[in-house]
Amino acid sequence: MDKIRLRLDPWPGDYDGALQIEELQEGQAAEIDTTVEMPAWAAIPAPRGQCRPAKLAFIDGVRRIDARVVGETDSGQIVYGMFGSLAVGAAEIAGNHAMIGRVIVRRYLIMGSNRSSDPEAFQIGNVPVSYDPYSTSDSGPNSPMLALQSLMRSEEAALAEEIETLGACVFADGPLNYFSGLKHRTIGVIKRLHQPYIPASQFGLLSTLQPGERTPVFAILDGKYDRYAWYLRLAKPWAFDYGVAGIVRLEVRTGAGLDDAVKSAMMSAECLPAFASDPWRDSRSPQNLLPVGALEQELRRRLGDAIMIRRGIEKRLFERVEV
Repeated sequence: MDKIRLRLDPWPGDYDGALQIEELQEGQAAEIDTTVEMPAWAAIPAPRGQCRPAKLAFIDGVRRIDARVVGETDSGQIVYGMFGSLAVGAAEIAGNHAMIGRVIVRRYLIMGSNRSSDPEAFQIGNVPVSYDPYSTSDSGPNSPMLALQSLMRSEEAALAEEIETLGACVFADGPLNYFSGLKHRTIGVIKRLHQPYIPASQFGLLSTLQPGERTPVFAILDGKYDRYAWYLRLAKPWAFDYGVAGIVRLEVRTGAGLDDAVKSAMMSAECLPAFASDPWRDSRSPQNLLPVGALEQELRRRLGDAIMIRRGIEKRLFERVEV
């Protein structure tokens, strides 16, 4: 029997691990072509001083459960719901200057089982807080959270599309399946690996990549979200980390064209390692990039004090209790 070597997943136990691939398999649901950029499957070093655009933008969002609720109908049906908040924004970098750009905050009272609610509004001190009604057809206890996640991802995509039209090179946190068009040049940064996409015989290259090196661009063709993708190592892992620690997968929609995808891959290899976080500042280092980490902190601040908002919700619900 083969000897097992233990290696560390550097992300803390509070988060799902950065590597979530169940098993490397040769068969994939999507058609994969690893030869679209070059016939050989080998590491590609980062270009130096050739590809960085004048303006970069990093898009991300955060969400929060302010309070879970359960609705009870006259017929005895249980309806799961929640007061939820989300914030989406952009960290913009031009030369040596960085700033938090546009920030969008939304709050929803989400109900499952296709049940709708009235809007809710109340005061927290001098600040008005309002929740828009939103319903989802799912009836499970997790359906409100899934709906809030979907709303957040849609807001991220809309903001990325808007900033892209202004000429910035846009990196969006996560895959691009919420984007409305096929020709957007926004680059999705996937920091948690759920699927290998490439065969096991080629996946081994990832463990050999040096910081700034990437795999060739490959095509993922599933007929719905066709995209070009590549793997990039952001930073050198510790000796006790597992082999693909510090690896991200990046993607662009195939509508952008292969030439632009290769240019994006070259640019990402030159730019992103400089933004890799370290474990002293971010527990999800290096994949949670520094601009994204700073943006997340600001977005959580914009959501407001969680305890005060929950007390406001509790007060509102208590006022409706029939004694």
